[in-house]
This record gives sequence, structure tokens and C-alpha cells, in this order.
Amino acid sequence: MSVLIALALLLVAISLGATGQILMKTGLRLLGPRPPATAVVLSVFRNVFVAGGIGCYAVSSVIYLLALSRLALSYAYPMVALSYVVVALLAWRFLDEPIPVLRAVGLAVILLGVVILALSHRGEAPRDAVQPPPPVHSELPK
Repeated sequence: MSVLIALALLLVAISLGATGQILMKTGLRLLGPRPPATAVVLSVFRNVFVAGGIGCYAVSSVIYLLALSRLALSYAYPMVALSYVVVALLAWRFLDEPIPVLRAVGLAVILLGVVILALSHRGEAPRDAVQPPPPVHSELPK
């Protein structure tokens, strides 16, 4: 698997995680303001949006594992910070949540950090802690 495919998988995982956040919030809004804790917990089973959001998270986790198997953790995990920016923009667009100036500045700083991090990638493969054992020779020494 090429590095580009691994990066694409990482972006898909981030996007699915952000979508999961929006779906869960959409479902919780249907419960009204300040729902009881039991209603929130039961919404996992009774609310298609909440369940769908959790499903997005599950699929996102599997795809993230695929990307992580091909990328260094010190590169892949900080890239997940991009989800903060994506979630804020999706919440603004689909949930009519405001983004005050100070929050927008913070999101811009996060985005700049992710861009700098992305530029640091040189296609290096992660160094796995466990190396495969050397091949075993069937010949006995003489």
C-alpha cells in the first residue's frame, strides 16, 4: 500500500469521525434541552442518528487502523487534530452553531499546525518495534 493510499485512508477516517460527531449531536438535539442521562444512553439504541454516529466512529476506527499500520504514529495521530476543524465547520454549516472570532483563530492555528505536520512527511515507513525473524535454514552445520 502506498503512502498516498495510507494518507487517503487517514483522511477518510477523520471525515467519518467528524460525520459521526454531527450525527450524534443531531440525534441528541431531538431529545430536547437537557435530557436525562438515561434518555441519552438509551438514544444509542433508539435514535437512528446517534446509532449512525457511533457506526461512523466504528468504521472510522477500522480505517484508521489500516492507515496507522502504514504510517508513523507520531505523524498519523497529530493529523487527527484536523477533525477539530472539520467538526467545527460542519457544526456551523449543519447545526447553525456560531464560530466566534477567538474560536476561529484557534481553529486556524490548529489547521496551520496540521499543514506544517503534513509538510514534514517524507514518505518514511514507520519503524515497527517487532522485526520479522531471519529465515531459518534447513541445513545443519558440518
